[in-house]
Amino acid sequence: MNRIWKWLVCASLFMTMIFSSDPVNAEPKAIDDWMPAEGLYLRKTASGIPNGRIDVIVIKDFYMNPSVLVGVESRNYTGNSYEGSDMAPRIYVAGTMDASRVVLSYGYSDKRDPMPDPKVLPPMTCVVYNSDVKNKSINLTPQMFDQTRAMRTDPDLAGTYVWQGNYASPSAFMAMAWVRQQNPQVTGLEPGLDYRFEDNFVGDGMEKNYPGVGPIKPSYELKAYDGNKLIMLFLVSKDFKQIYRIKPDGDALLIYNAEGGVG
Repeated sequence: MNRIWKWLVCASLFMTMIFSSDPVNAEPKAIDDWMPAEGLYLRKTASGIPNGRIDVIVIKDFYMNPSVLVGVESRNYTGNSYEGSDMAPRIYVAGTMDASRVVLSYGYSDKRDPMPDPKVLPPMTCVVYNSDVKNKSINLTPQMFDQTRAMRTDPDLAGTYVWQGNYASPSAFMAMAWVRQQNPQVTGLEPGLDYRFEDNFVGDGMEKNYPGVGPIKPSYELKAYDGNKLIMLFLVSKDFKQIYRIKPDGDALLIYNAEGGVG
């Protein structure tokens, strides 16, 4: 997972720029009554300093029905400086959203004590929050186990996130969630079995040759392991519109194409 740390450091720097800027608003375009508009949503402290974000990407699934991918970050910060927010402990979890909840499984936590030290979340992680989309915001609330106990992350993801603009930042963790959303008969991954993913990014000067695939868009390369055994490799385009499945013997198959045509 060495490459994931490089990605996280770069992502942290990028998020600092986003958290420190005041983006120009344009009206969001929701696709359905419950669906959020694609883009970046921020949660802020009472002083107006961002301490949480949701990146939303809307993509059609294999049956051409809209699916919502989300990456949610929360920082343990209530102060009034961008520098304090940048160095605050945080958690980032990616997954999917439906009409009433987010289901999140892939991500990392970072205590930042005193420097960035991200740790990938363990296998079988499953974080579920209630979600409510209204106009230009997404409100997350914990799901209650009973009248006194609720599921919460640390830092807590709960709060209201307001749409800032149509520039969501994809991540390898969102790509993992997108792969697991595909039909298990074509991914070759068993339902209910959690796999360890290793990721890389290819394209934009980091070209690799994949027999049977040919030229590819900039993509996330995801290797799925069961224990230490490589089960499958996936190439997920950065825009999430294509997924290739490549078996350990090199056999390649286009299993998802938002523009139509697979196989």
